[in-house]
Amino acid sequence: MHPAAIGPFKIERELGRGGMGEVYLARDTRLDRQVAIKALPAHLAQDPDRLARFQREAKVLASLNHPVIGAIYGLEEAEGHQYLILEFVEGQTLADRLAKGPIPVDEALDFARQIAEALEVAHEKGVVHRDLKPGNVMVTPDGTVKVLDFGLARTDDGAPSSVTLRGSHDSPTVTSPARPHSLTIPGVIMGTAGYMSPEQARGKPVDKRSDIFSFGCVLYEMLTSVQPFPGETVTDSLGAILHREPDWSLLPPSTPHVVRVLLKRCLVKDRHNRLRDIGDARIEIEQSIADPRGAGTIAEHGLPIMHPWWRSPAVLATTALLAAAAIVIALALIRAPGTPGAPPSGRREVRATLGLPKGLALYTIDRAVAVSPDGSHVAVVARTRDGTQPSSLHLRDLARLEFVPLPGTNDASSPFWSPDGKSLAFFADEKLKRIDVADGIVRVLCDAPAGRGGAWSTKGTIIFAPSAVGGLLIVSESGGTPTPITLPETPDASHRNPHFLPGGAGGERFLYYRQNTDADGVYAFNPATKENKLVLPGDAEAMFIESVELADGGGLLAFVRDENLMVQPFDLPRLELAGTARPIAAGVQHNTIRGTLNIGIKANGTLVYQPVQRDPRMRMAWMDLKGERTPLAIEPFPVWSASLSPDARRAAVDTNGDHGEQSMAILDLERGTHTPIGDPNWSMISGVWSPGTQSVVCARRFHAGFDIASIPLAGGPPRVLVAVPGFEYFPGSVTPDGRTLLFSQWHNRDKAGELMTLSLDGDQPPKPYMTTPESEFLPRISPAGDAIMYHHRPGGTPLGLLYVVAYPSPGVPVQVSLTPVEEEYGWLRSGEVFWADSSHRLWSAAVTTKDGQLDATQPREMLTPAGARPLDEHSMVLAYDLPRQRFLIGIKHEPQEDAQLIVVSDWRSEPTGERSSRK
Repeated sequence: MHPAAIGPFKIERELGRGGMGEVYLARDTRLDRQVAIKALPAHLAQDPDRLARFQREAKVLASLNHPVIGAIYGLEEAEGHQYLILEFVEGQTLADRLAKGPIPVDEALDFARQIAEALEVAHEKGVVHRDLKPGNVMVTPDGTVKVLDFGLARTDDGAPSSVTLRGSHDSPTVTSPARPHSLTIPGVIMGTAGYMSPEQARGKPVDKRSDIFSFGCVLYEMLTSVQPFPGETVTDSLGAILHREPDWSLLPPSTPHVVRVLLKRCLVKDRHNRLRDIGDARIEIEQSIADPRGAGTIAEHGLPIMHPWWRSPAVLATTALLAAAAIVIALALIRAPGTPGAPPSGRREVRATLGLPKGLALYTIDRAVAVSPDGSHVAVVARTRDGTQPSSLHLRDLARLEFVPLPGTNDASSPFWSPDGKSLAFFADEKLKRIDVADGIVRVLCDAPAGRGGAWSTKGTIIFAPSAVGGLLIVSESGGTPTPITLPETPDASHRNPHFLPGGAGGERFLYYRQNTDADGVYAFNPATKENKLVLPGDAEAMFIESVELADGGGLLAFVRDENLMVQPFDLPRLELAGTARPIAAGVQHNTIRGTLNIGIKANGTLVYQPVQRDPRMRMAWMDLKGERTPLAIEPFPVWSASLSPDARRAAVDTNGDHGEQSMAILDLERGTHTPIGDPNWSMISGVWSPGTQSVVCARRFHAGFDIASIPLAGGPPRVLVAVPGFEYFPGSVTPDGRTLLFSQWHNRDKAGELMTLSLDGDQPPKPYMTTPESEFLPRISPAGDAIMYHHRPGGTPLGLLYVVAYPSPGVPVQVSLTPVEEEYGWLRSGEVFWADSSHRLWSAAVTTKDGQLDATQPREMLTPAGARPLDEHSMVLAYDLPRQRFLIGIKHEPQEDAQLIVVSDWRSEPTGERSSRK
C-alpha cells in the first residue's frame, strides 16, 4: 500500500500497473496541477539494483527536459519508498491510435518529426532510449507527441537507466493495455520484439543508431499499420529483424520519395551503413512536410534533393530563371579558354547574387564559405535566422538553382575541400570531420575542441587549428592521432586558418594566420627548415592562388584591405610578396576577431564572397510591463547589449564594427550622446557597472591576450582585475553589496565555460563558483543577492537553456526556460526572472525556495494583451531597469537584408566599375 499523499502530491486514483511499476494520478496541491506518480512495486522497492536503476531513470529524465519528452518534476521519498513525480499527459498512445488503422501520411510525418526531435535531444545528451515503440509514444488531443518511458535508456556510462518494463502499463500516462505483439524482452536482450535493432536482437552493444532503426520501425508502422518485422512469437520477430526486409509495397502511394529513401536508410541491418544521426531524419521529414512533391537525386552526388520549404512554382518564376541564367553565363565565361591568372583582353566579368533559402543566414562566427578546387561548387555554413536550428553545411552546384543541405553536418564550421573536390572537411561536436559528397558518409578524423580552420594537402594530410589558442596540428586524411607542426610563441598565441602552397621539398609549405602576438599577420611556414616568415601584417588570413602570371611557378595572394579584396603577385621561391596589389572586388566581408575571410577564389576566375554586412542601427525606447513604449531622443546607434547605470540615466553598450571588432560606449539616455570608452586598439565587451557610476568593468581583448579591467569613466589607466592566459572572459553582474564580481570564463583550448567570482575589495585571485562538463555563461545576480540566473550552453554554442542556482553556496541548479534562448534575460524582481525566446516572446517564471532548495514555476508568457506581442524580429531587449520596472529595448532602424553571396564569373577580367568601397 502507498500513502494517500506524497509530500504536496495527493493521490487520486491508479492509472496502471505492471510487474515493474505502478503509476498513479495525483494532484499537486502547491501548483494546482495533475501529475503522474510512478512507484516501484513492493516486491522490488528494497532491491538495491532495482532502486539504483529507478534513481538513474529520474536523472535521465531530468537531463531531457523538452516539450516532446514526458517531463519529470522530482524524486520524492515517503515512508521509506521513492517515487518519480512525472508530467501527466492526456491523450492516447500511438499504439492505441494504430489499432484503428494506418495514420494519414501528412499526420504520420508530423508525428515522426516530433519523435525524431525527442530522440535528437536524448542523443545530444548521450542517452539512447533502447525501447522506442508505439506504446511509449503519447499523442495529445492537439497532436503533440510525447516520448515516454526511458526506463531502458542507456547513458554514456553504459548503464541502463532503469528496470525492464513489460508492455506499456508502466508508462505514467498510459491507461490502456499494450498491444499483443509488443513484447518486452528481459535479460541481456533489452527492448521490444519487432522494434529492436539487429544489434539489440543479437545482444550486442547499442548506440544511437539502434534508436534510429526503432524509429524506422515506428514510422513504417504509422504509414502502414503493420509492423515491418511481424511474427507470431518473439523468436519469429527477431528472425525477421535479422534476415528479412519489410514489404515496401505496403507504403501508401502518396509517401514522398524522400521518406521512402529515409525509411530504407533507417532500417539497414548493418548499423555501419545505417543513417547516423536522427537529426538528419528530422530535417528530411521537415523538408517532405514543406514540399511533399520533392523527389529525385543529384546524379553527380547521389544525394536526395531536399527542396527547401520556401520553394514554390511562383518563387521559381521569372526572377529565379534570370538569376540562373546569369550564373550559367558566368560559368560559361569561367570555363572559356584563356590564360589562368592573367586578365583576358576584352572580356568583362559577370556578377550574380546567390541567395540563401528564405529563413537561413550565413553562420559567420568562423569561415562560412568554401569553393571547390574546380570552382564549380560552393559550400556554406548556414543556420536559421532565429537561431532555433543549428548550423549545417549546404552545397550548391553553381549551375543549379538551389542549395542542398548535407545530412550529418549539424553545428558545422570552417569547411574546406579535399584537393580532388570529392570531400569536405569541417569542425563539429569538438571533432574534425569529413563528409564524402558522393555518398554522404560522415567520418570523425580526430579531436578538435574548438576548431579554427584547416587545409587539405595533395599528399593526404590535413593541417588544422584544434583550438582558439595554440599551434597547428597535422593528421592523416583518414584520421588518427594528430601531431604538432607549429608551436605557439606565448600561451595566448593562436595559429589558425592555414592554406597550402604548391611545391617545396621536404613537405608542403603553407600559409597561416597568427593572432594574439606582437606581430599579428599571415606567415609562411616551411616544414623542411621549420622557418616561419611574416608575409603580410594584418588582421585576417590570406589565400594563395596558383597562376602562371609570375615566373618560377609563382602565384597571387588574395587578402582584404579597407573592405577591398586585393590580389598581389607572390614569389613562391622567396615566400614573399612582389609587384603591386590591385583590387578585384569592393565591400568584402571579413572578421578581424576571428581573422577570417568569407570568400572562395580560384585560378580559373571563380570568386564567391559575402558582401559587407553592416550591424543594424537601433532606435532606443523604454517599454513598461504593459508593453507601452516611450521613444528616446537618441540617434540610431549600432548596439546589441547594454548595462544600465544604477540611476538608469546612462547605459554601457556593446557594439560591433563592420568586421567583427567589438567596442564599448557610454550612452547618455537623457542627452542622447554616446562616448567611446577604452583604447581603440582593444576589443571590449560585456560591460557591467561597478559600485557607483564612476567606472565600468568589462572584458578586453588585445594582441597580448584577454583580461577583465575596470575602466574609469573620468579618464586614467584601467585597473586589471583578472588576467589568466588561455581564457576569455564575460562579466555578468556585481552583487548588491558591490563587493563581488560574477563572471564567466571560456577556455580557448577546451571550449568550456564556467562561472567564477572575484572579490572587488582586494587583490585576491578569482574563485570557481560552478564548473560542469558543459558551458555556463553570463551569471546575473538576483536583487536580494540570494540566487544567480545563468545561461547553460552545450559546447559553447550561442543558444542554451536558462538555469537558476542559489548564492553564495550553490545548490542543485533549476532549469527555468523550456526552450533554448540567447542572451536576453534577467531578474524582474527578487523571486521572478524573465527572458526572450527565439520567437521574440517574453516569458517569466517565479523562483521559490523550499527546504533550502530552489524551485521554479512553469513559464508564463508576458505582455500579451489581446494576443499582441510587444517584441518582434525587428526589436530586442537590451536591459532591464529594476527599480522602475521597465525594459530598455532596441528597434532596428533599417530592415535587415536577406542573406546573400556574390558570385563573380571571372575576377581576372577587366573591372566593370569603381572598386573603392569607402564612401
